[in-house]
Amino acid sequence: MRKAIIFSILLFTFLALANPILDLVENIAGARDIFIEFELVMHVKNQEQFQESSICGDLAIRNLEDFYLLIREPSVISQLSFAYISRTKRLYSSFPGYLDMENIEMSITDFMGIFQSILRIIQTPIVITKFEGDTVTINPSTLITGKSTDPVVFKIKIKDGLIQELILTNRNESEYIKIKINKISLNADVDKYFHFVR
Repeated sequence: MRKAIIFSILLFTFLALANPILDLVENIAGARDIFIEFELVMHVKNQEQFQESSICGDLAIRNLEDFYLLIREPSVISQLSFAYISRTKRLYSSFPGYLDMENIEMSITDFMGIFQSILRIIQTPIVITKFEGDTVTINPSTLITGKSTDPVVFKIKIKDGLIQELILTNRNESEYIKIKINKISLNADVDKYFHFVR
């Protein structure tokens, strides 16, 4: 009996340590200033034809409260940026030669609540979570989808405890939305991205 308990503890510890989600949580815990270079790629069907589009940009998060988004590509909207300052509850929109501001309330607690809800859902029988190397795949179970639907599958690729790619796809992967993280810096100096709203 004692050997079985020790084996169970060791097995649980190994599985916990091998879990890339835990590596991710451990890495980002305590990080309040984050900088991300990303590419969003969409390959979706529109009236029986596939269309592909992409957006490249930068995202800066200051003190988990203020957000800055800069679009780099496509060229038609390059240099379009948005900054949200939580203290003043203001959203700034900027384009070369143009700056606009509006009052809007966005709460970081809402985002954190969504993140916590996702973690809770992953631990319930309504989803099937599968770990394959550096990829975590989250499928809705047949309890939710039945047999007649094409459920949305969510994949997270994690490398060295940081997100490398987020993928939202259908089961056969013919349609997808991918967010590729080209660079992520935790505890980064992000104040410079908010200079135009002072």
